[in-house]
Amino acid sequence: MNVKNLLKIIAVFFSALIITSSSLAQDKNDKIGTVNMQQLLAQFHKSAPVLETFKGYEKQIIERNKTKAEEIRALMDEAAKTQKRAETPSFAREKKEQLLREAQSTRVEAKAREDARIAWITRKKTAFSEKQAVELGVLRKEIMGMVREFGDAEGYDYIFDKSGSSGASIPILAYAKDATSLTEKMLERINRDAPDEAAEGSDQGKSKGSGEE
Repeated sequence: MNVKNLLKIIAVFFSALIITSSSLAQDKNDKIGTVNMQQLLAQFHKSAPVLETFKGYEKQIIERNKTKAEEIRALMDEAAKTQKRAETPSFAREKKEQLLREAQSTRVEAKAREDARIAWITRKKTAFSEKQAVELGVLRKEIMGMVREFGDAEGYDYIFDKSGSSGASIPILAYAKDATSLTEKMLERINRDAPDEAAEGSDQGKSKGSGEE
């Protein structure tokens, strides 16, 4: 082995040693934690009434859409029956033509209602998605504020959301050595001001027993 090759090997060895030392120093100095924001949001005491409202709103949309669909189906059935009557041999030509016009008119009305139903459900779904984004966004922002406060108080350098994803749908946190999960601690923090369930139940009982209708 010549001197030039030996010097190259030594240089590579020291470079690797420096990089490894820097990484170890970084790992030693940085305090890293993780949280599951989806879990925090789902179990945040302020989320429950919001999510319950969403369920009620979604149920109303589904029921109204079902009613519209049933009305359209009834019109199509009516058109089919009218069409069938027009095939009655004993009817005069004028009667048959009248029935055929009625059947066609009913089908046109059914088609118009179906188009209107599709446009309506599309608008409702869009509005619902926007409503969810806005109201859940407010809660996420509040939780993030508490996560930052917790991180400052506990001296964390980095807190990653392991439930989040990048624009390419790749998890933000793929691996973090010795990272401490803070989700349980944060659940305690964000629900610190939750109303007491026993007291809330007692208040509701008093309200019901007050005789108010």
